[in-house]
Amino acid sequence: MFEFGNNIRGEPVMAAAPVRPGPDAKVLLRRLRQGFGFIVLSVLFMVTLAVAVLTILPPRYTSGIQILVDPADLRVLDNDISNRTPQADSGVSLAESQVRVIQSDNVLRRVVRKLDLADDDEFLRPPSASPLINGIKQVLGMEPPPGGRDPVNLALDALRLKTTVRRPERTFVIDVIVETQDPEKSARIANAIGDAFFAEEAAARTDVARRASESLTGRLATLRQGVEEAERKVVRYRQDNKLVSTSGRLLSDQQLGDLNQQLVTASIRAAEARERLGQAKRMRAGEAGTALPEMLQSTEMQNLRQQYATLSRNTAELATRLGERHPAMAEQYAQQRDLQRLIQREKERIIDNSQKDYDRSAASETAIRKSLEAAKVETAANDRANVGLRELERELESRKAVYETFLRRSRETNEQERLNNANVRVISSATPARVRSWPPSPKVVLPLVLGLGLMVGAGIALLLGAGRDRRRSKTAPVPHGRSFRAIDA
Repeated sequence: MFEFGNNIRGEPVMAAAPVRPGPDAKVLLRRLRQGFGFIVLSVLFMVTLAVAVLTILPPRYTSGIQILVDPADLRVLDNDISNRTPQADSGVSLAESQVRVIQSDNVLRRVVRKLDLADDDEFLRPPSASPLINGIKQVLGMEPPPGGRDPVNLALDALRLKTTVRRPERTFVIDVIVETQDPEKSARIANAIGDAFFAEEAAARTDVARRASESLTGRLATLRQGVEEAERKVVRYRQDNKLVSTSGRLLSDQQLGDLNQQLVTASIRAAEARERLGQAKRMRAGEAGTALPEMLQSTEMQNLRQQYATLSRNTAELATRLGERHPAMAEQYAQQRDLQRLIQREKERIIDNSQKDYDRSAASETAIRKSLEAAKVETAANDRANVGLRELERELESRKAVYETFLRRSRETNEQERLNNANVRVISSATPARVRSWPPSPKVVLPLVLGLGLMVGAGIALLLGAGRDRRRSKTAPVPHGRSFRAIDA
């Protein structure tokens, strides 16, 4: 700044104001020393304010639990209702869904009712008795409507504000954190939230199993009626077409098989009887002492042949000793003739019996053959009727299979209502906090407040010192020069 002042030798003299240098370290130290009282007062004020605030603010304590949610459930049953075997990218979504479930009203409402939080002043403040405060709240819209003044709902809202549920990244672990004014209360509520979450999960699964069981049970009545109707159709069709079955086979088929076997047996028996008859006829012309086939042997014939052989030996010995013309030989010959007649009579009897046996065998074979032909005709007719019967039986079997599947599944779901296969567990229970979470500890607050007080006091001291220096410079005399003079700003 320049100023034209006194004239030198008749010319105006111009004075220049010198530029003030910034305050150096000595000036700053002088100003801080002069304002030391303000610094001390500022520090005392900030410390006093911090202590008062820490004393006034209610302390808050934080406790939490950790829940592990495994995406793969326990395989208790092979035919589980809600098969939650996760895909490659569904595990995170499942864990996030469980976070939402923990924050849901159903879970938190269980906690409110279990711990009676609706009667806790921290969660439900009693209404103010001051008409002025109530009127201000109504004007500002802070008073809930009459429909929203349910104590349980208000405590539920307060609990939701005091609860934090989060899932750390890349994990299936859920942290449930509760903050209240009592450390034991925080731990109790956190553990109660875990119990309520498990109870809600179990109730949800039981409800799913119950609804599935009711649906299956309702469907079983219809399926049972369908099976009974199909069975009646099969029985009616069998009666109409005379299709009688035993041991799972039609009676006509069983009779046909039995007749085939009987025909074979009868044919063999007839052939044997025919052969015996032929041998019996051939032995008629044989001598009395001729050996007979084994099949024609009888006890009577054996006795007669034995007597004839003995008599023949005796006769031969006697003839050798007495001679053919001896009178005793006539009696021997007469006995031989009698035995020959008896043997011939026995042969005729055997022939007659063989003939009768052959006739019976042949008649039986003929009758069985006729029955077999009739059974073949009946079987052919039954085969045509079996086409419709098999169709009805296939329908019956399919309905039975569906009914048995539903019946087995219904019983499984009834039992599953009592099972809990959720692979969710608490890996860290809540314990009462040893230190408060809010407000911060004096060990942290007081150093910060002390530093802040020093900064504020130093600032005030520097400002006041700068003001004094400016006032001092304005009152100091200004020196004159020959050509210029400095004007203090």
